[in-house]
Amino acid sequence: MPERIVVVGHGAVTCLGRDMDATWEGLIAGRSGIRRHAALGADAFLSDVAGMVADFGPGTAAEDPAISKLGSRYLHLAMAAAREAWSDAGCEGLELDRDRVAVMIGSAFGGLDLLDAEQARMARRKSLAASPYLVPGLIANQAAGQVAQHLGLYGPSVAAANACASGGHGVALGAMFLRAGEADFALCGAGESGFTPPIVNGFATMKALLGRRPEDRSEADPAQASRPFSADRAGFVLSEGAGVLALATESAARKFGLPIQAELLGWAINSDGYHMAMPNGERIVRCLRRALERSGVRPEEVDYYNAHGTSTVVNDRVETQALKDVFGDHARRLPVSSIKGALGHSLGAASAIEAAACVRALRDQVVPPTINYMADPELDLDYVPGSARRLPLETVVSASFGFGGTNNALVFRRWSS
Repeated sequence: MPERIVVVGHGAVTCLGRDMDATWEGLIAGRSGIRRHAALGADAFLSDVAGMVADFGPGTAAEDPAISKLGSRYLHLAMAAAREAWSDAGCEGLELDRDRVAVMIGSAFGGLDLLDAEQARMARRKSLAASPYLVPGLIANQAAGQVAQHLGLYGPSVAAANACASGGHGVALGAMFLRAGEADFALCGAGESGFTPPIVNGFATMKALLGRRPEDRSEADPAQASRPFSADRAGFVLSEGAGVLALATESAARKFGLPIQAELLGWAINSDGYHMAMPNGERIVRCLRRALERSGVRPEEVDYYNAHGTSTVVNDRVETQALKDVFGDHARRLPVSSIKGALGHSLGAASAIEAAACVRALRDQVVPPTINYMADPELDLDYVPGSARRLPLETVVSASFGFGGTNNALVFRRWSS
C-alpha cells in the first residue's frame, strides 16, 4: 500500500499579512489587501492598483539578512514562507536525514524586478559591468536553492516555473518524490513579485489585467478591483507573495511526532496543448477528474472547491463550466470561492497560497468568501459571496491554470488516522 502523504506545516506571505495567521484572519474577515500604490506611477505603469507586501524585502527593515545580497523580492518572500512552514511543522532542531528532504519551490518569473533595477543602474552609470549578484538573484530556481542552503537541506531540488500553476505544481512534484521513496519530507510552493513595467504593462495590453479605468468601481475603492466571478469583472489585479507547504510521508511524520494538519490525497497535472494564454475547458475537466480518480474521491464527496478564479471574463466563465461538467448536479450545491478577490493574483505563488488556505479551511471548518461579488446570470454556482461560511469539511479541492495551458489540481482531506 503506498505511503499516505500528509501536510505537517504551511506558511504564506501576502498583501494581507507577513504570515499565514494574518493572511487567514484577513481572508475570513472578508478584507482586501489591494491598494493604490504611488510606486506604480502613471509615467511607467498602466495600473497602480495592486496587492503589495508593505515594508518587506530588500532595503527594508524586514530584509532577510541571510539573503540580503540577493535583491529580488521573490526570494525574500519565498524564504519567509519556507521558514514559516518549516517552523510550523516543528522541524527545527530535529535530527532529520537532511539528504531526504526535498525542496520544490519555484516561481513564474523569478527575479525580474532585480533585472529591471540592474538595467537602470547600468544605464545611469553608462557601464557594461553588471552586479555579480544579478544572475544568482534572477534565476527562478534560486528560491529553492537558497531555502535548501539556509535550512541545510540536501535532497532533490526542483523549481517549477509553470506560470500561475507553479506553486501547485511544486506541491504535486513534492508529493511525487515522497510517494516514489526519494524523500521523507518536502518543502513545496512558490514565491512571486513581478512589479516591473514590462510585466505589468504586458498583462494590461493583452487585456488580462485590470488597468486604469475611470468608470470602474475600483477608482473610488481600490479594494474592489479584484472581483472573481462577478458580473463586472474586468481583469485580474497583480499581487506578490509566497506560499509553502511542508509535506511528509505518514511514517516520517509519526516517527518524529509531528502534528498532521491534513492529508494530500491526490493531484493531477496536465497540459491544454491549445493556446498560449486562453484556457481549454475540456483539458481542465480532465485534470480535475484525474485528481479525483487518483484520490479515490467521488465528485459528490467534495465539500469545497478553491477556485483559480482570476477575475477575468474568460477564465471565470470557463472554470464555471468545467465545474458543471465535473461535478454534475453536485456543482449547484458545492461551495466555490476565490481568495483572489482579497489577495489579487500573485501568479506562480497564488496556487501555493491557495493550497495553504485549503489546509486552514479544513483545520477551522470554514470556507473563505469571494469578496466584491456581483451576481452574473451567466455564472450560477455558489461562489460564497461576501462572508465566510462555517461548514463541515472533509474533502476540498484546489485548482490552478496557467498561461501555456498548464493545469494543476490538488485534493486535500481532513486528517483521520
